[in-house]
Amino acid sequence: MKILMLDQSIGFDPKDREARPLGTCQRAFIALAESLVARGHKVEARRNGGIDKDMHGVAWRQLEAELPPFGGDAVNTVIVWRDPALLNHASVPEDANIVFWFDGDPARLNADDVRLVLQEKKVQVIFTDDAQANAFDAELAKKPVVVKPGATTSFVMASNMHWAFESRDELAVTVANSSTGIAQIIRIWETYVAPKAPNAILEVYAYDLFSAMAGENDSVSDDLLDMVRSAVDKGVRVHHPKPEADMAETVANARAFLHHGKYGTDYVGQWLVDALGAATPVVSYGGIAKSRVEDGKTGYIVPDEAAFG
Repeated sequence: MKILMLDQSIGFDPKDREARPLGTCQRAFIALAESLVARGHKVEARRNGGIDKDMHGVAWRQLEAELPPFGGDAVNTVIVWRDPALLNHASVPEDANIVFWFDGDPARLNADDVRLVLQEKKVQVIFTDDAQANAFDAELAKKPVVVKPGATTSFVMASNMHWAFESRDELAVTVANSSTGIAQIIRIWETYVAPKAPNAILEVYAYDLFSAMAGENDSVSDDLLDMVRSAVDKGVRVHHPKPEADMAETVANARAFLHHGKYGTDYVGQWLVDALGAATPVVSYGGIAKSRVEDGKTGYIVPDEAAFG
């Protein structure tokens, strides 16, 4: 089967997964393309920037490439990634089977213009969480399905190097940032964790905090920066995010992955399933974690700060 994949988020190359930090959506796009090739399909993946290159069996091309997909050969299936505007992209053949992978607010798809396109093109919508499907009220030719994410290979492989939990460092990891609850996580660490485990380290992988600490980002409040600086002697460390394999190694060596869950809207929880794939328990207030974590088995959904700490 010839499968065309379309994404217009940011410019990236497949090797970037190993060379630089990528967002979870870009990592998932690459992983899906390579997985489809591994199952015997031919895949052309078009994205908004990067170089034209064949890698791991995937033909990586520009979203606005002038040449037709697969050199003009018939396309069997088109996978549109996240953005409903791409359903009408010029590269989408009229007779192709269209799959729309969507990780956002389902209310966006309830808009009349989007519903019309979904209906006319008989699009198969794929959600990443049951909450999306429950909030989606359009009647389509094909009933939407829910496909929850799995852990990426790097995190599963990293878990094999740290299977003995007692041998892991006294380390907790979080990717929470200034808009997703890092202030409360740091406060909990200072108040509850550090007094009980004075040698423990909390590593924060957040670009906004890292750049703000370096004086290169003025969008982070001074109060939060002061909080981070005052927590250094309690083991809090702010780092630049790392490429996928390096992050996998870090998470797999940690004793807990800290997730807030009360801020923002996340219908994927990719970091959560990656952490669980690395056999690292998740601690969270909830949100998407309620759909990804088995409370008391693979992690903990907690009610308050004392329980979090």
